[in-house]
Parts: sequence; C-alpha cells; structure tokens
Amino acid sequence: MIIQLMKIYPYLTFLFSLIASVSFTMVDAQKKISEGAVTYTVSYELSATQLLYADQYPKEITCYFRGDSSAATTNQGAIIVKGVSVFKANYHSLIIDIPSLSKKILVVMTPEEVEQEKAANPQFTSTKGTEKEVIDGYNCTKATVTDAKNGGSYEIWVTNDIDMPPNSVSKLVSDFGGVPIRFITFNRGIRINAEIKEIKEVTVPPGFFSAAKDYQPMSFTDLKAMAAGGK
Repeated sequence: MIIQLMKIYPYLTFLFSLIASVSFTMVDAQKKISEGAVTYTVSYELSATQLLYADQYPKEITCYFRGDSSAATTNQGAIIVKGVSVFKANYHSLIIDIPSLSKKILVVMTPEEVEQEKAANPQFTSTKGTEKEVIDGYNCTKATVTDAKNGGSYEIWVTNDIDMPPNSVSKLVSDFGGVPIRFITFNRGIRINAEIKEIKEVTVPPGFFSAAKDYQPMSFTDLKAMAAGGK
C-alpha cells in the first residue's frame, strides 16, 4: 500500500545492481567477475524516529551487474524496488512494483537530482592499513576512510582476491585498494553497515536494467511527495 511506500522511502534512493546460479567463497588467485549478482547483508544506524520503521528496511540487498550497469533490488513483499544505475552515463532510475495495488512506477532522476543526492554523501579519503583478516573466505586488508566534511572515520575491509565492478551498495568505498567486503556506506545521512554474503556468476537477462512499457512514469519530486504523505 502507499503507506508502506511512505515508510520505506528512506532507502528508496539508496537502491541505485541483480539473478542466480554458481557461487564461490574461496579463491586462490584474483578472479575477474564482469557479470553476476552479489548479495549483501545490511544493518542501519537509525535515529529514534527512524527506528519506528526499522522493520521496513531491507536486511539484504542483491545487486546484479554487467559492465557499468547495475540494479539493486529489494523485495519487501508489498513493494518491490529495483534501483538501476549506469555510472558512466550518470543514469539512475527507480523501478517500483506495488502488487497489492497493481501499480508499477518508473522514476528517472534528472542530472540535477543525481548531483543533489551525491552532495548529501560523505567525501571519503582512505588510509590503507596493514591488518589482515579472512572474511567470508576472502583475504582482506583493513583500511580507514575519513569523511572530509565532518572528520568522521570508519573502518572497511577490502580484498584483491576478486575484481568486479562497483555497484550501488559498494560505489562510495570502491576506490580504496580493492573490492569492499565488509564496509560502511551512507544513504541520505543514514549509516549502513554492509557485508558480502554471496557472489554468483550468472547471466543478467536482457532488458533487466530497463522498465517495461506498462510502468507509469513519475518524477522524483512526485515520488518524494508521495512518500512524505502526498496522494
């Protein structure tokens, strides 16, 4: 229902890669993965008000990727959201299904809206450490990222066991020495703790990064108005 869309809006704009088959957890040499799906377990640092809707935030996010295109999908039952990103083209869209209302919505963000969303993110620099740990089967090295805006520092763990494109979840910390395995990211001020659960090399179906013709176009402004209690 629309009220559920209102409740989950805080993570809608975060969902800017996703399908399934052969997985792996241990690698002896760097493995290049150009197409597939990665699933993250996620948790959130929420304010008292946001905690009222904690059950509406997804516990897992699966990102399908192929080249520079990715689609992050969450299924909350009443609402299914796919956030599509083509980073080189600066393209971001939200494909939203509300089965109970037989409603399908497509939101394509304007370049200005994309820049506004980016401006809300931290500006990280990184210092590579020497501490090492095996996490989820990957040989990882610890790094510390620092936000130039407020001086906040956070630890992340990256690996060179694999090489794969950044996606909507990992993009913010993907330029710091390897593929992020256990890390933090942010969405509209909300800190998100993420860790890779599974990676699968699969073929992304044709047309997966676009919406069918029966989706109703909606502006990002109207989506935010709806989420905030509009009609």
